[in-house]
Parts: sequence; C-alpha cells; structure tokens
Amino acid sequence: MKIAIPPSWRTRIDRYRLKASRCKDCGRTGYPASSICRFCGSRNIEYVELVNEKARLLTWTVIYSAMEGFEEKRPVIIGVLETVESKARITAPLTDVLPEELKPGIEMEPVLRRISEDNEAGLIHYGISYRPVLK
Repeated sequence: MKIAIPPSWRTRIDRYRLKASRCKDCGRTGYPASSICRFCGSRNIEYVELVNEKARLLTWTVIYSAMEGFEEKRPVIIGVLETVESKARITAPLTDVLPEELKPGIEMEPVLRRISEDNEAGLIHYGISYRPVLK
C-alpha cells in the first residue's frame, strides 16, 4: 500500500499532537480541531493539544479481519476514549493490550506507533494509538 508523502507531511503536526479545538463560549473541547464549535456553533475557539492528556476508555470494538498488507496486525482494537482533563472524545487504535484485558474506565495514554511502511519509497507512516497506563 502506498501512502502519499504530501498529505502525510501536511497533517503531521495535527495528527501527532492530537490538535483539538476548545470553545471559549461553551468551554467544550472537540477533536479533531475545527474552526467552528461542534457543540454550540461558535467561532470563538482556541487550539489545544491533547497529546499529554491521559484518557479513560469508554468502549471499544475488536476487528479480526484486515485488509491486504495489515494481516499481521490482527486483531485491531479501536477504542472510544475521553480525555481526563478536557473531556474531548477520541476514536483511536489501542495497542499493547489484549482484548480480554480491556474494561470500561481504564486509564490510557497516547503513544506513537508505526502504522505502515512503503518499502518501495521507504516511507514509514506513524500514528497515535492509546495504551493502558503502566502503574
């Protein structure tokens, strides 16, 4: 699978820092970032980064089928998380955990993980995943 370098390069900061938007009128935080508050419609927003915020797992799904080139990554676990401080909801892959170890409310942290690799071009594509916080 080939990944185009220009789109990957343009969105790297937003993706890797979990850029979100916080409304100055209603106080709610939305992810991904938007120039309009998705909760109240205000344009009075500020951009914040969620990359240092821990999150709580709300729910998840386990995907056992995989598209070509991703078979070794099965099963894929996708979680819906809510950041502890800003209460932003994030949908992201979960890593370093087995499906049977998951339960609602566990604390998780964002980590950078390799998603794919284009051997012909030498491009390695990274993304944010969440893993359980080690105590």
